[in-house]
Amino acid sequence: MIDEIEQTSHTENQIVPAWYAIAAGSAVVWRKPIGVKRFGEAFVLWRADDGRVVCMPDRCSHRSAALSAGKLRDGCLECPYHGLRFDSAGRCVLIPANGVGAPVPPGFALPTISVREEHGIVWLWRGAGEPARDVPWIPGASEPGSGSAEYWYDLNVPYLRIVENLLDFHHFPILHKTMLPGIGTRMDEMDAHVEDGILVFSATMRYEKPGALKQDTPMKAWFALPSVALIEFGGFYVNYFLTPIDDERCWIYARYRSPKAGGLLGTALGKIAARYDRAIFIFQDRHALLSQADLPGDFSKFKLYPADRALALFFGMRQQAILEANRRETVGSSDAAAAAG
Repeated sequence: MIDEIEQTSHTENQIVPAWYAIAAGSAVVWRKPIGVKRFGEAFVLWRADDGRVVCMPDRCSHRSAALSAGKLRDGCLECPYHGLRFDSAGRCVLIPANGVGAPVPPGFALPTISVREEHGIVWLWRGAGEPARDVPWIPGASEPGSGSAEYWYDLNVPYLRIVENLLDFHHFPILHKTMLPGIGTRMDEMDAHVEDGILVFSATMRYEKPGALKQDTPMKAWFALPSVALIEFGGFYVNYFLTPIDDERCWIYARYRSPKAGGLLGTALGKIAARYDRAIFIFQDRHALLSQADLPGDFSKFKLYPADRALALFFGMRQQAILEANRRETVGSSDAAAAAG
């Protein structure tokens, strides 16, 4: 296990080529653009008249004002500073100061960035090569709608540090003993393996000395690259999707579903659980994660034990995907150079 994870050192600035969740579909509403920052870049998202999500740099080509503060008018995105309008193909169709109907000079168009909206999430491809056919998804993951609840927020913790935290359940009875009582510290019946490209991890958390209030706590989780998780724990199924905002912050999107309650009751229970989960993450996990001394993604100085196996396997998968992408890019560059020569 240690050999598997030591190979993942110093990858904090490397990104697995994949589709990344960048916004909840429900957040991209009609008649109003929104701004998001992902991978250190600012994007504006809005809906065209046909319902498609349009993504462009959140920067007007005129004098760099943030377009996300603008409005949608006549099927176009209007800059809040000088009123330039851009259609869903990125073309600038109006400069008010030049007059209605005046031709727009060359160079004002904005690039549109390809995104996909699936499973109630807006996805953006990041990395070299052609985009994958499918977005990363785990069979059995919750879809949006009645019976599920979603939430999202920004956290000033590095992306890889949060990925690492999601793969670790044995901190629950230690770090969260006041907010998640009744969980034992011993990880029994552990299994971690990769199945069809998805890491499957299960265990039973037990007290060393059983008692009336010390019951076994089973858990099971599925993890898919680049950073998608489905966790079955405490009577809920929770989906997590993580995407870096920049080197120091991460965007977290989660969807809760209770298998025992559907409809409005399931949604209400999901909302309560989601708020509680967020409070735990902000007030307990965040401080522990920021206290870790080594760089995110660098495990070369870690001392690991069996409960860390899921962590080792997943980061091994991650590093292998990066190495394979780099190899394909190198081969492609070599072939292109040979053809040109």
